[in-house]
Amino acid sequence: MQRHEMKAIHDRIQTAARTLLDRRGGRRPKVAMFLGTGHAELSNRLEEKTVVLVEELPEFPTEIESSTFVLGTYSGMEVLIADAPMAPYLGTSGHNLAFPVRVFRAMGAEILILTAAAASLDPSLHPGDLALIEDHMDFTRMNPLLGQNDDLTGPRFPDMSEPYCAQLRGMTKKLAEEAGFPLHAGVFSAIQGPSLPTRAEYRFLRSAGSDFVGMSTVPEVLAAVHAGFRNLAILGITQSIDLARGRPTDLEAMVEASDLAAPRMGSLLTGLLEKLALDFAS
Repeated sequence: MQRHEMKAIHDRIQTAARTLLDRRGGRRPKVAMFLGTGHAELSNRLEEKTVVLVEELPEFPTEIESSTFVLGTYSGMEVLIADAPMAPYLGTSGHNLAFPVRVFRAMGAEILILTAAAASLDPSLHPGDLALIEDHMDFTRMNPLLGQNDDLTGPRFPDMSEPYCAQLRGMTKKLAEEAGFPLHAGVFSAIQGPSLPTRAEYRFLRSAGSDFVGMSTVPEVLAAVHAGFRNLAILGITQSIDLARGRPTDLEAMVEASDLAAPRMGSLLTGLLEKLALDFAS
């Protein structure tokens, strides 16, 4: 991407951010969230809500379809909730995947929280369990930082030694302990999809150190680190992979596992927002 193209994207980001802020009367969000699992629970709990459809924001990439931004307050804190981010397998670019992240940062958000579905390569986990991403490996080939750097957004070579905030992870683990349910943690590998990995690929990912596999999250986190966000990503486990013998993926069972994870995900996220609201108020 050339410098003039990067400037055009930067201008679109700023325009979209101003439009969303205008819809909220200038109130800037502290926390932005990309939610798959847990979206309904959180959206229903927001007060003074403003709902904006992506179709109302012509600056957004046309590949982003049927997305809704819910802006409101939780315990007095401004929050922005978006649908789950676009998946790399839709054939878009890393810059398009990063666009909403950069808009949310331009609006003033400081913390980015993401939830996603993932398969577990750790046999101790079961469908419906929750897990934190501690680190990741990127196999999406969708790095949003390729090309000319937007120096107004972030540095040319952002440090990735801690893409997921240790403080936020610790806070979330404590909430899970207090609620009495397990919260696992490990390394997440993001693949492009939409085909699922072969048995050999699952074995490779496990031998390389992966605990979880999915088709989202990492491109957005790369952009978020670049932009200066503090990040947290929570996974809902939809299937447990048996590395010894392959069996066909049961999509209905994956949906059921996601539904099973939703109440605990919602409880965890609401508790987290309550603590963050206290922190920002102090």
